[in-house]
Amino acid sequence: MEPPTVWTRLRAALSGEQNAETLYAYQRAGATVHDLLDAAERRRFDLTASGTSPFDMPAQVGVELACIWNAFALQTLGDRMLRADEQADPATVGFVPPVTFSQVQAYYQDVQRWLAHATRAAHDPQFQPAAPLPAPLPDWSPVEPCPRPHLDAMIAALSAMRLHAESVMNALEKSTPEAHRSRLAGVRGLFAEAVSRAEYAERMYTPGASQALHEQVEEHAKKAVEGLYHAGQVLSYPALIKARRAPDRTAAAAPRPAHVALPGESGFDPWVMTDPVAAPTLRHDPRARQVITEMWALDPSPRDSVALWQDIQAAIDRGDVIYGRNGGRLIGHYFCTPWASIYEAARPVMIGDTPVPKGKRFTIECAAEGVRVGYPFKREVVIGDFKPSTLDYCDPDAPPPHDD
Repeated sequence: MEPPTVWTRLRAALSGEQNAETLYAYQRAGATVHDLLDAAERRRFDLTASGTSPFDMPAQVGVELACIWNAFALQTLGDRMLRADEQADPATVGFVPPVTFSQVQAYYQDVQRWLAHATRAAHDPQFQPAAPLPAPLPDWSPVEPCPRPHLDAMIAALSAMRLHAESVMNALEKSTPEAHRSRLAGVRGLFAEAVSRAEYAERMYTPGASQALHEQVEEHAKKAVEGLYHAGQVLSYPALIKARRAPDRTAAAAPRPAHVALPGESGFDPWVMTDPVAAPTLRHDPRARQVITEMWALDPSPRDSVALWQDIQAAIDRGDVIYGRNGGRLIGHYFCTPWASIYEAARPVMIGDTPVPKGKRFTIECAAEGVRVGYPFKREVVIGDFKPSTLDYCDPDAPPPHDD
């Protein structure tokens, strides 16, 4: 890439964009992953030719292949995101918005980590990554909705990831002996679910869609990328099927607390999911009372919203989740309804269908913001680094502030 011109630098400065020189350096350094991926496929072929079942693959090889897949997937996501930004704003090529910089940097830095793990596994039969496989995808940017180039990049990356995963699945089908066909069924089901999510997101996607549709496609695309990232690790090292989602299953299967009254039922408390420290103050805020009432009234499934909060309470009772703190002080609550507490996973835990890795902070958001003007009701587990912010009253009659 040629050095940016003075005019490019000026346009980027006026737009608040960051110099992406470091990102392009990461991109060049990580490009070797494609050669490693080809070499990994040759190793897989050699094992098959020797009569070794994919489910009897030596752990050393399996770890190496899974690490290479992770590096490939993250390199693909980073590359597609840079390319999408270049196409969306050719006048500032070489510079990217801060949100894009942080997201791409997270991908590329993990590429380096997984390449190092793969190299070590190739030389050390006893090596195991510190974090168990299958590993989760790096956190998504906390900016919602994501910039349009990010969604374009996710859809493009899904296609590339799915193409490689399909090739590996076909190889597994041909090389798995009859004795291991029942185990193959588990891998096949995981793969089919991931591909289904990817195809669904791809069919929903339309370039230049309305903001309301963009947000819905974004939600499906993120789940599809996460699903393929996970499935690719299991395809690379099929023995992982025994452990897939294992850290989360105990949490997911644990009984929830006693029934919580829902809207219209006796004893219903609209503040049940609100941070207990903030709730007394918010109860005396007329606008907050109006917004929390509207949130429940416009929630298409209050039971599902409460279920997320119940999952958290059960996890707290087990010691899997604690309240988030900074320097010993409680972080507080999220800026959007239901103004829930900021929590931290003391152990890997499943909240709803969202896995939360150990040490990650999270909360829940149930918001009717923009619902009356065409935006979907938002119900999700939010994972990220939380900082103080202004209280958002989540007006259902207006678009989210970031869409004005």
